[in-house]
Amino acid sequence: MSSSSGTSAITRVSMRSLAAHKVRFVLTILSVVLGTAFIAGSFMFTNSLSRTFDGLFSDIYDDVGAVVEPQPGQPPLPPQFVDEVGAQPGVDKVNVADETQAVFATKDGTVIRTGGAPSVIRAYYPEDQTVGLQAPIVEGQAPTTPTDMILNRAAAEKFNVHPGDTLTAVDAMNRRDFTVTGIYDFSAAAGGYVGGMVTPATYVQDFGATGLAKGVYVDAKPGVSSQQLVAELRQAYPNLQVRTGQELADESTAKVEDSLGFLNYFLVAFGLIALLVGAFIIANTFSMIVAQRTREFALLRALGTSRRQLTSSVVVESIVIGIIGSLLGVLAGVGLVHAIYAAMDAFGFGLPSSGVSLTVKAVVAPLIVGVLVTVASAWAPARRAGRVRPVEAMRSGDQSSSSSLVKRTVAGGVAFLIGVVAMVVAISLSDAATSTRAITLGVGAALMILGTFLFSPALGRPVVPALGRVLGAPFGAVGKLAATNSQRNPRRTATTAFALTLGLTLVACFGMLGATMKQSVTDIVSSSVKSDLVITGPQQSFFPLPDQLITDVEKAPGVASTVEFGVTPLAIGPIANGGGPGGEFGAGYARGDISSAMAFTMAQGTADFTQPGFIADKDVAAANGWTVGSTVQASIPNSPFSFPVTLMGTYDPTPALGPFVVSWPTLEPLVQEGQPLAGGNGLRTLMVMVTGNGSQSVRSLQDELNKVTEPFVIAQVQTPTEYAGQQAVLVDQMLNILYSLLALAIIVAVLGIINTLALNVIERRQELGMLRAVGMHRRQIRRMITLEAVQIAVFGAIIGAVLGVVLGFAFVEVLSNEGLGPAVVPWTLIVVMLLASAVVGAVAAIWPAIKAARTPPLEAIAD
Repeated sequence: MSSSSGTSAITRVSMRSLAAHKVRFVLTILSVVLGTAFIAGSFMFTNSLSRTFDGLFSDIYDDVGAVVEPQPGQPPLPPQFVDEVGAQPGVDKVNVADETQAVFATKDGTVIRTGGAPSVIRAYYPEDQTVGLQAPIVEGQAPTTPTDMILNRAAAEKFNVHPGDTLTAVDAMNRRDFTVTGIYDFSAAAGGYVGGMVTPATYVQDFGATGLAKGVYVDAKPGVSSQQLVAELRQAYPNLQVRTGQELADESTAKVEDSLGFLNYFLVAFGLIALLVGAFIIANTFSMIVAQRTREFALLRALGTSRRQLTSSVVVESIVIGIIGSLLGVLAGVGLVHAIYAAMDAFGFGLPSSGVSLTVKAVVAPLIVGVLVTVASAWAPARRAGRVRPVEAMRSGDQSSSSSLVKRTVAGGVAFLIGVVAMVVAISLSDAATSTRAITLGVGAALMILGTFLFSPALGRPVVPALGRVLGAPFGAVGKLAATNSQRNPRRTATTAFALTLGLTLVACFGMLGATMKQSVTDIVSSSVKSDLVITGPQQSFFPLPDQLITDVEKAPGVASTVEFGVTPLAIGPIANGGGPGGEFGAGYARGDISSAMAFTMAQGTADFTQPGFIADKDVAAANGWTVGSTVQASIPNSPFSFPVTLMGTYDPTPALGPFVVSWPTLEPLVQEGQPLAGGNGLRTLMVMVTGNGSQSVRSLQDELNKVTEPFVIAQVQTPTEYAGQQAVLVDQMLNILYSLLALAIIVAVLGIINTLALNVIERRQELGMLRAVGMHRRQIRRMITLEAVQIAVFGAIIGAVLGVVLGFAFVEVLSNEGLGPAVVPWTLIVVMLLASAVVGAVAAIWPAIKAARTPPLEAIAD
């Protein structure tokens, strides 16, 4: 047989095998589809957003000749700068570039919640005066008086706002009522975005009186190019930052792409987890296929087929499955992107979309990964097929179960022990950097998971039958049969169960981290907060509390003292906290007697916040060589601005205060006119802690402050316990997102159980026929197969729960330096996981059980 004709024949054999086992083919492909869909979808989603924002920024800045703004660290531009720059020879039009973050409420007090999307107020300019993107009015009329406002169409439709309605707007300074005079259309105002626009005079007077932090947009006169305009303005204002609109568009696009890069990695990671789970299923499937086709391979060997050709035939099948699964995964990825957009719209955080397109990366990356994972998973079974001997293999059945597990178990034990050592080292290195400890633990966790996979067949030999006897006890002889069947092939049982183990290990680990985080928040608040009440802004928001609200609270009956906590753009020494959504916030600050509101222990010095200075975590101070009385340079990152600040004292580490806190007298000179933080620019008061004077109960004081803050619509007045509960809800929301993504791996594991049982039914056709012949009813056959599936699922869930709790405990210990701990075991989650695994097994067994029950007794025995 020539090489080419032999290869052609083997390829035909592979294709016929796939065609002859369509259900097996489809189930195996689905394992590839689900993983590659996430990989393809992540690339398409981020590409779609990137193109959308690229086009959006191009539209916004397309007609902007120049942007003039303060240099980093400089004070905002004075309001009169608009007229001043408009008088330059080459300038035709000038628009205020600033926008003010605000929260809107309808006349009945209903807050317009955006789900995290921007909610802002901007200045409106008629079309002939606009610099940049137009905002054409589609209903009503433009604002003309100080109380007029127009609203973007998407927000107006979503919240049922019409011309003539009243809207309350709350910003960092105060609250104001506006009458909606019109509705405008704006391509940048998509999804959950809410944008109110007022007259330029109103904006400058009410929202820009302290200065314009983002400067102005400038359009050139006819005949003057953007480059000429920029050169002219740079000469006129050498101390300001002057750029073309295109430069600002490119910078904005780059920032968005950096943010999207993290999202892309996040989604790809979960796709790879699903593929990793699928890899076990693919390997298991091909192992069973090879075992079931032993006679076929023996016959081919007897007819002259070489070992390499037999191995190649199985590899060809895996390549076909990988290619088809990956291509279908790409198509499924398109659906996934549409589902992501729909979900974000449903939660009020819609994003503009330029449509979903297939890019080279979105097709090639999942195709390569999908095929490689499939072929790698099928390689060991393919080699086993090549080792089939013509005479010895003429008997059917899977012989693998009889082979020794010693080498595999020993290798697994060694890997697991090395992983345990790495875990112990990571926990023990309490003085090492958290990142170093986390990496060490990550390596150890990977080895422990690998070791568990390798020795799980040996573990399953005594555990699964015992588990089967317990689960099957109520079902008599059928239960005993199911328990006995699980002993036949421990490799197969363990591999099928491990697909579920891997997913549930991650669920248990994340669950433990989440439970510990929630308990830590509760403990921190209960042990640190001394005030009676806590006032914060909207949930999940860095929206500042208005100055007027704070003033009204201070004057309220029953209030003895208040302490404000907020964030600044300052870095202290080399450290910038980066606590904001984009890492733009630095040092925290407090205004008032901090010791009256917070419980913390001073190590050295004092916490006299009536004086300029700051206090720091004693470990942070020691690491930077600071001592009480040291002068440290405070600065605004990426700017030349800096000033000295004195360390007043150090405190024992507490997450409630973070690395350092600056006193208000330190900041007060910087908020004056002409200073970098003029008018509070860059400062955000995020919390006010209120202590009562004892003249009324805390509940009565809370009711009183609810009335005081009600006009500002954004404030939440809570007891410390209520505040801790709200933070716990945020942790739950984060975990729900992770669990939703991990559900993909669980779905793949369920497919694996279905696939294994279906192939097992084919393999045991004679046995099932014999059982039917000796009197076993179809109902009993279905019950036996279902019990076998439940055993596999529960076995995998038990290992996953134990491994997840162990790794979760280790990660909590490693993160203890960040304020996390002590570890809390999520018992409710563990119990739900175990019960749900039994349900998963029963659901996975439905189709294989029906197929087994329909086995014709005589035909099966005749086979």
